[in-house]
Amino acid sequence: MCAALLAALALTQPAAAAPSWPALANGTSGANVTTAQYLLRGAGYDISVDGAFGPATENTVIAFQTSRGYGADGVIGVETWPGLIVTVREGQSGDAVSAAQTALNKHGHGLSVDGRFGPATTAAAKAFQSARGLTPDGIIGPQTWQNLIGTGGGDGGGGCTVPSDPDPEVLKVVYRTAVGLGVDDRVLLAGFEAGVVESNMNNLDCGDRDSLGVFQQRPSQGWGTPEQIMDVSYASNAFFTPAIRVAANNPGMTAGQVAQAVQVSAYPDRYDAVEGVARDLIERAKELVGRSAP
Repeated sequence: MCAALLAALALTQPAAAAPSWPALANGTSGANVTTAQYLLRGAGYDISVDGAFGPATENTVIAFQTSRGYGADGVIGVETWPGLIVTVREGQSGDAVSAAQTALNKHGHGLSVDGRFGPATTAAAKAFQSARGLTPDGIIGPQTWQNLIGTGGGDGGGGCTVPSDPDPEVLKVVYRTAVGLGVDDRVLLAGFEAGVVESNMNNLDCGDRDSLGVFQQRPSQGWGTPEQIMDVSYASNAFFTPAIRVAANNPGMTAGQVAQAVQVSAYPDRYDAVEGVARDLIERAKELVGRSAP
């Protein structure tokens, strides 16, 4: 598929609906729970931020709901999320900023969760907004929060916890596989952009519907068995083999467009949006492979 056709398809596709607010309850865990805990701390509640929704978090949620006149059921859902989120922007600091950084990292942006909204957080927010068809102003307001936190919006990892740091072993295997296949720089970048967006370069054992692995490939779509897809070398071959063909047939495509042609994502712009992060991880992978060479 040529770049012009991809652009035409993007123009004719209807805008994606805002994702649904997830329901977090006692027993759940992951990046959304961490985000909620930071937001609760920002609202003045003394709560540990550990990514695990236990009795202490439930009691804190009930206290917050009671203070706002919400139904006090201890579940962070469609009523509680809008009251919990806080609009944050460059120059601000605090727990709400840490919440935003955690939410951005769920989508592969690799920020330091330091509670300071600086240029790096602004750039990540703008990249995320652009990829989701939102106004790229770098301000994390209600609409951006809903896309960051929500489910059903096509974000990498679906309901999974996506680690904030890439897995060095995954970086090495993906890089070695690409080199073994003789890929050029554009296809290599496409692979790392896809890995960053889909899993932050981690071999996830869960995802949206039956998606799995570093590239969130789906057994139901013919990518292989779950066991095969969880083999990073197999998954990398499964990505790079068609990517080589796409790139050869479409010399004008960007790396992100090559990734999109392979992945067929509902958000085609998000791969090019993480080009800088992907390039940094390629360099890191080269260093890691070099250190491990005999």
